[in-house]
Amino acid sequence: ANAVECEPYLTSDYRDMLETPEKLIGGLKVVLSLFPSAKGKICIEDNKPEAIRILTEMTKDEANIEVVSLKTRYPQGGERQLIYAVTGRKINFSILPADKGVLVNNTDTLIAIYEAVCESKPLVRRILTVTGDAVAHPGNFRVPLGTNYQQLVDAAGGFTEEPEKIISGGPMMGMSLFKLDVPVTKNSSSILAFKEDQVSKEPVTPCINCGRCAVACPTNLMPVMMMKAVLQKDINRFTALYGTECIECGCCSYVCPAKRPLTQGFKEMKRRIKAEMARKAAAEKKAAEEKKVAEEKKGEA
Repeated sequence: ANAVECEPYLTSDYRDMLETPEKLIGGLKVVLSLFPSAKGKICIEDNKPEAIRILTEMTKDEANIEVVSLKTRYPQGGERQLIYAVTGRKINFSILPADKGVLVNNTDTLIAIYEAVCESKPLVRRILTVTGDAVAHPGNFRVPLGTNYQQLVDAAGGFTEEPEKIISGGPMMGMSLFKLDVPVTKNSSSILAFKEDQVSKEPVTPCINCGRCAVACPTNLMPVMMMKAVLQKDINRFTALYGTECIECGCCSYVCPAKRPLTQGFKEMKRRIKAEMARKAAAEKKAAEEKKVAEEKKGEA
């Protein structure tokens, strides 16, 4: 159970663990019932002592469920990083976690599983954190899917002043918004509003090849070389550098002294690769259909 919630500002999973811990444990039991010999581990960072205390108390009589306290560090919530921290098992790019005997589910996912199986409730709600120094009354809100972001901000008291930066998601992996006319989806996690956009105030300068991005990368990639491929629009080079395995955690952009938008570049390149793969697949399908039609006509002749 991924209850790490390592992104700064986000506290929705933490509130879930405090208010509905029985549903989290119940969802984990449902999953464990599919694998009789499996053991469940609820992984929580040590900056959430109250959640650790509550869940440890509630699982003390469960033989196959254990609460694991982890050191607080980012991006420990990543699937591969969490598996390594808890089990010591390394998951490389060529295999899936299941190939190493591990399954990872988020806190909210397990609660949704419990509600679906034990209460016959579909996934129709999401908990979002609304915070930032521009928000009047920060808090967590349980809302139906489809709720407008503007309604959430209004429920939090609105803005104390017009924010310069609004982010959907965490500050490291979230996406900037230019308007709040956006619906809540099952992947939504938070709305962050800041009075100042500190990132954009820092000028972007040429790369000095310091290597800090490579040291900070949790997946052991080479962001400095990947960015060169991005600037050259070299898809083959980017793929050869395993750029598609980037988890978009933002660590490289955060530590870069030149303030280069590395993560944004990798996201754009991955979208380009995905679009190119879709285009090739469509072209191959069309060619196969044309070949089939030509063969049928030849047979009729």
